[in-house]
Amino acid sequence: MLSKFKVSNFLSFDDEQTFSMEAGKVRSNINRIYTDNNTKLLKFMAIYGANASGKSNLVSAFNFAQMAIIGGIPTRAYGYYCKLNEANKTKVSHFEFTIILDHNKYVYGFEVIISSGSFVSEYLKLVKYGNTHKTIFSRNVLSGEYVVDEYFKNATINERLKIYIEDIKNDSSILFLRMMNQNKESLYEAEPEIIVYKRIFNWVKYNLSVNYPDSPITNYSYLIDGSGVEQVGKLLSAFGTGIAEFAVADIPIEKATIKIPKEIMEDIIENLTEQQKRYEKHGIHKTPAIMLRSSEDNSMFIIQLIDSNVQCKTLEFKHRATDAIFSIDEESDGTIRLLDLVEVLLSEDAGKVYIIDEINRRFHPLLTCKFVEEYLRLAAERNIQLIVTTHESKLMDFDLLRKDEIGFVDKGEDGKSTIFSLDSFGERFDKKVCKAYLNGAYGAIPKFSLK
Repeated sequence: MLSKFKVSNFLSFDDEQTFSMEAGKVRSNINRIYTDNNTKLLKFMAIYGANASGKSNLVSAFNFAQMAIIGGIPTRAYGYYCKLNEANKTKVSHFEFTIILDHNKYVYGFEVIISSGSFVSEYLKLVKYGNTHKTIFSRNVLSGEYVVDEYFKNATINERLKIYIEDIKNDSSILFLRMMNQNKESLYEAEPEIIVYKRIFNWVKYNLSVNYPDSPITNYSYLIDGSGVEQVGKLLSAFGTGIAEFAVADIPIEKATIKIPKEIMEDIIENLTEQQKRYEKHGIHKTPAIMLRSSEDNSMFIIQLIDSNVQCKTLEFKHRATDAIFSIDEESDGTIRLLDLVEVLLSEDAGKVYIIDEINRRFHPLLTCKFVEEYLRLAAERNIQLIVTTHESKLMDFDLLRKDEIGFVDKGEDGKSTIFSLDSFGERFDKKVCKAYLNGAYGAIPKFSLK
């Protein structure tokens, strides 16, 4: 579960900003608060702000940090430092996650000079009591100094870790956390005590799901399961799409591969194979699958791996008052968007964090509210977090949200974005928040100068 995320010198975020999922003192809807020891976390957050205020930049910061950890900094991101100050080009950018994992609180962060793609420092700490930390590892790339032998008591393990970090102590191109998750399966089997390196990495890779409004690829593996298909059909009908029946149908793999470049297909198969190994190791009974949807015509294919064989499926729909079968590219944009997001309502992956930019894109305002309302209804039963950016003020009108579940991103006259929560204003529980927000009481709204 995500507790906090910090970012500085990235796009419109200059000074360090903290995004927090820690619950405030609000007493309403306490059934959807996740509690672990002394930590109480929200399971939902709606982030408001004017156009170009920095909401999407916050989503991009999550995405950038995730990519940097998993695969390194992509060259297209070398200009993502905060350009409001020319000196920022050579200054470090800071990214930090605070998470709850296996009933422990960890802080993992790194510093990087984005313009050159050079990592400067990195650290992983276990939070003990309050602000007391125990260092699992830390490294300063510039000086070559590091610490890896304070957390584990086993001298053999510490010596082995020193050997690994010595190899990259001055290497600014890679993070130690990533290096410790490259071809290290035999290491974790031989030294299970250091599994924390793998668990933190896997949380970033698998538990953090960052989604943009028009992303054409998402995981639809839950549609392979019969009960999942039935649930999706009921939801599509309940959300007023006009769909009466919904099915997943087999099609020849050749139909998909015609539209998918060979190198992408190879990456998909590699990804599915990795999923299958992970499922088998952890006893998870799921079929590895990935959904691809064309951004040109919305045609969709579900590529899955069954007994090492690649198979392909697609979606078919029947509407009320007709027996005609429709493909997904014949459905409305709103229905397709709903299919993209419905996994959030069905997921049983404990600890999963969904971040969705512009959840109201292609949705009627009432559908947005209904979707969030359904998620909140289920929140008491699942330890999953949903973070969305939105302009949909009707969420406030419907009194669905706790005060600490409403956040803002505002951009000042200097162009810098700041993050804050409605809870910080100390408003009364019965105040009409929507009206106050639109009247500018909290900032984070458009400022017009038209005459």
